Amino acid sequence: MNIVVRLGERSYRLVVANSYHNLPAQLKGLDLSMTGWVISHQQLLRRYGRELLGILRTAGWSLQTVTIPESETSKSFAMVQRLIQKLARTPTLRTPVLFAFGGGVVGDVTGFVAAVFHRGVPYIQLPTTLLAQVDSAIGGKVGVDLPEGKNLVGAFYQPRMVYNNVEMLQSLPPRQRRSGLAEVIKCGVIADPTLFAFLETHLRACLLLEPQAVRTMLERSCHLKARIVSRDERECKRLRIHLNFGHTLGHALEAVSRYRRWTHGEAIAIGMCAAAELSARMGLFSREDVRRVVNLIDAAGLPTRADGVTPTAVLQAMHYDKKFIHGRPRWVLPTRIGRVIVTERVPEALLRRVIGDCVN
Repeated sequence: MNIVVRLGERSYRLVVANSYHNLPAQLKGLDLSMTGWVISHQQLLRRYGRELLGILRTAGWSLQTVTIPESETSKSFAMVQRLIQKLARTPTLRTPVLFAFGGGVVGDVTGFVAAVFHRGVPYIQLPTTLLAQVDSAIGGKVGVDLPEGKNLVGAFYQPRMVYNNVEMLQSLPPRQRRSGLAEVIKCGVIADPTLFAFLETHLRACLLLEPQAVRTMLERSCHLKARIVSRDERECKRLRIHLNFGHTLGHALEAVSRYRRWTHGEAIAIGMCAAAELSARMGLFSREDVRRVVNLIDAAGLPTRADGVTPTAVLQAMHYDKKFIHGRPRWVLPTRIGRVIVTERVPEALLRRVIGDCVN
């Protein structure tokens, strides 16, 4: 399956395949230098790197590898500096290509390094987690975190290609499968009621990553994100903001816990429950649809409430987020399954009550 993210001269393909054997052929027409770096996690590279590197090197690629820790804490200026210095110490006659081989953290860090090294070098996304394949690898949002908040430093810098090898998903532990499923649920709520209903009916198959379930999740989620990014690359039309459903509270939870308590998908799951409840109390979303959203998230084994943090700390963290606009947090609120609105007009007293109910 090939999906095109249409951005004029920055357009690129999103390929879904069952192995890396066709990767060299997919790279051929991109006018790349055939030299570069694979950035990954040590364990992932040790387990699957030989196959990937063997295929690329056999096709003529000259590649070196560099690893970063498998943690959200890797999204830091210190890590970016370390990677750039590593690249800078290796002279090359041609512009290197960076391959992001890993989950969302690797993709975000590699993309940011690619955006700033030599004022921009090409990079390829090779996402290996469900969350990265359906969401973070697509759309060119790259960056690092600060103690004050998530992704506060970054850029829009599109990859030259996204290559999803679905076989890599079989290696995911249950927690990472559930975390990725949160982003698929998000897609269903914001714009695809058919996908949402599929998840309700086939949740066990989705959690087991059965082939047909994976294909459905990837096809519908990737098509949706590619369509939104093609129409609103830099969030200028407020359409791409719809993809932030669940992220207003979710990012605050990640920041206040120093990115160690929840995975990204778990934090977003809690954020979606809070946004659904907030929308219902504002009279925008039916109680039945709130029940469907919360029940699906709970059935997927994802958290629906946050413990171990205080409402005051979470509300304070929202003030440092990119979505804090005109002195108010910006919310993506569902009005029905498959439709959302964007608003900063949430009564503060109501917000405090909902956050108090969702956070212990």
